[in-house]
Amino acid sequence: MRRAKLHAQLRRLARDKNGNFAVLGAIAIVPIIAAVGLTLDFVGAYLEAEKIQAALDAAALGSVRAYGEGADESEASEAAEKFFWSNYALPKEDVIVEGADLADTPTQGALSVAFTRSTIEDVAAAEFSFDYKPIFLERLPLEIRRQAVAARAASAEACILALHNTADRAFEVSGSAAVDLTGCTVISDSNDDQSIYVGGTGKLKAECLYAAGAIYSAPQSVELACDKAMESASRVPDPFKRKALPKTSAWVDLSGCGQDFISGGGGNGDCNGTGKTPKNNNEGYVVTLKPGTYQSLDIKRAVNLLPGYYIIDGGRLEFGSQANVTGKGVTFFLMNGAVLNINGSATFDISPSLEGDWAGFSIVAEHGNVETAIINGNSRSSLTGIVYLPDAAELQYSGNGTTGGECIRLIAQEITLTGNSTFKMDCTTELADKGVYYPGAIRLVR
Repeated sequence: MRRAKLHAQLRRLARDKNGNFAVLGAIAIVPIIAAVGLTLDFVGAYLEAEKIQAALDAAALGSVRAYGEGADESEASEAAEKFFWSNYALPKEDVIVEGADLADTPTQGALSVAFTRSTIEDVAAAEFSFDYKPIFLERLPLEIRRQAVAARAASAEACILALHNTADRAFEVSGSAAVDLTGCTVISDSNDDQSIYVGGTGKLKAECLYAAGAIYSAPQSVELACDKAMESASRVPDPFKRKALPKTSAWVDLSGCGQDFISGGGGNGDCNGTGKTPKNNNEGYVVTLKPGTYQSLDIKRAVNLLPGYYIIDGGRLEFGSQANVTGKGVTFFLMNGAVLNINGSATFDISPSLEGDWAGFSIVAEHGNVETAIINGNSRSSLTGIVYLPDAAELQYSGNGTTGGECIRLIAQEITLTGNSTFKMDCTTELADKGVYYPGAIRLVR
């Protein structure tokens, strides 16, 4: 009886079209709801990824600017964090995380920044990975990974970089000096009203001038290839401040060198392992020295320097008025307050090695050496390479005045050019592809 009633009810249900539609509708609504849920989840993930990308772009641009203006990688990474969290908040957070609150930033997102530097550009690559939790598929998080790469390309190459931030006349062309820097720029980091100064009857020819402050010169005193000099320009950081200097060692004994050739010598003895030398001046004789650590190196007559590093440890590097110095593949290092004084009557031909950590550098002073340095050339002299005296209170330079010019770059706190000199622009080979550049525009690479 009960079985018969059940069969009758099933037959009625089968004949009832409304009942069929309800069942089919109930079955069909499940995939529709799932499809809508998936769509909402993927749209939410896409929108979240777009917000992350915008914040990453800001982080990459801000950090490469900081890196290019002197921040180390740690400081530039902090800048990236601040830019990123100022432009992005993790989901379900009500406020944007400020840079000062980085310690409280949720840890489910991971920001990483890598920096690279070359002679032509600085690059920052920022990446952020994050497990996005969907609304409907909460137990199946979607990984969002985005990257932004920003680069700051080098612009004009500089022959002169004055690093002092506030000095009056951080770069100066004085007296009747005539300086030709055709194709090369001058950069002064000083924000003074006379950051760059060309006075008296001095003349300056250059590609362009960039000063963090203002520029003082008579219109007829300066000739530029660019449209106009740039005042209130961005500062350029010390490009070589993290290079490691060589270590000092035991001082070379110069007592056997001829006293008329090298100060401190007694003559008629072994001269730094290069053999016997005459005590007094012997016309046509040349003393040969090897690389090493010297307490002082005061050269008075004809001396040939074998290739390598010559470390001056606390004393003086001096070329006297009758000195005739030749050194190919040579770099001088001024350590522990060593002083540099090259006399204008001296004749010298110095060029750096093109290999090793300090390839392209001819004279280097360690950080903290604030002694004023003097380099006076003449028409028979040549100094090639980078003169890097980052903390020297002043570098007084007078070139050789020849029309051919020299492949030389000067870096110090303050730089004064006092004589006629011409600097070459195309010095890739002579400077081992080392260069100093004014930073160009910042752009997103991807």
